[in-house]
Amino acid sequence: MASFSAASPPDLLLAATPEENDGSQRGLLRTAWDFSFRMVLQYIKNSYKDDPFRTFLEVCLIGFIIWYMTKQKYNIGNNEIELSEKEIDELVDDWKPEPLVPELTDFERETLDKAALLDGPNGTKVRLASGNGKALLNFASYNFLGFIDNPDFEKRAIETLRKYGVGSCGPPGFYGTLDVHMELEKHLAAFVGHSAAILYSQAFTTILSVIPCFSKRGDIIVADEAVNFSLQQAIALSRSKVYWYKHNDMADLERVLQDVNKQLTGRRGKNALPRKFIVTEGLFHNTGDISPLKDLVELKHRYKFRIILDESLSFG
Repeated sequence: MASFSAASPPDLLLAATPEENDGSQRGLLRTAWDFSFRMVLQYIKNSYKDDPFRTFLEVCLIGFIIWYMTKQKYNIGNNEIELSEKEIDELVDDWKPEPLVPELTDFERETLDKAALLDGPNGTKVRLASGNGKALLNFASYNFLGFIDNPDFEKRAIETLRKYGVGSCGPPGFYGTLDVHMELEKHLAAFVGHSAAILYSQAFTTILSVIPCFSKRGDIIVADEAVNFSLQQAIALSRSKVYWYKHNDMADLERVLQDVNKQLTGRRGKNALPRKFIVTEGLFHNTGDISPLKDLVELKHRYKFRIILDESLSFG
């Protein structure tokens, strides 16, 4: 009789035959397939019972995927047409290019002929090429203060261009803020008596940012009917409730403010106390009128409104 010690157990090697391995793999695959089929069938039953439209939509989607994957693809390379040299020459002879710019109408030509042509640099005073050489005041320019033809400003502008280049080449929040921008913001804040100021590169973008930032959907804007185009766009962009009053008519403005406050009396809910703004200009772009700011401030305090004042042309 053979005996084995506990310290040295015998080496037992159990090896399955290839037929047994194939059978076990097929059994695992069959079990996995049966389980997946039952899960899909159970899902379809539950989906049909709870939401039959969902099942219909999924079947249509699967059908579309199968149709798209099996349909014949269009190959543009098979539709090439070879032309002979004679046919190419005929096509070239028949081709008539269209003008890049359409012909001017009689009105456009007359307007262009009457356009003023300056003789020399643009500025507060200009000379016309068709005139007698006499200097004329230029009312068709935004150069009110004569910055363009100021020799000191021209010298500083050249120095700044040589130091910083043309443009900041980036937004303020990224890498477009320079030291001169920060310095100018400090000077502007000190000039208007506030702790800080924000500098924009253009007046149009300024008001398009300010009004939608403070006035949202559900808030109220009471605006002068003669405000400029940029203010009109900013008001529309804010999606606020808008009321208009007659141009620089403080009596009509007070009437509108009274009507707005009456509509808000007894109002409850989320927008029971909306933000209320009066939007106007200091110096109107379209009319050249000056806004009665003293009366506006008085009405603002009386009816609990805020004022958004565009001073693009009146600042300073």
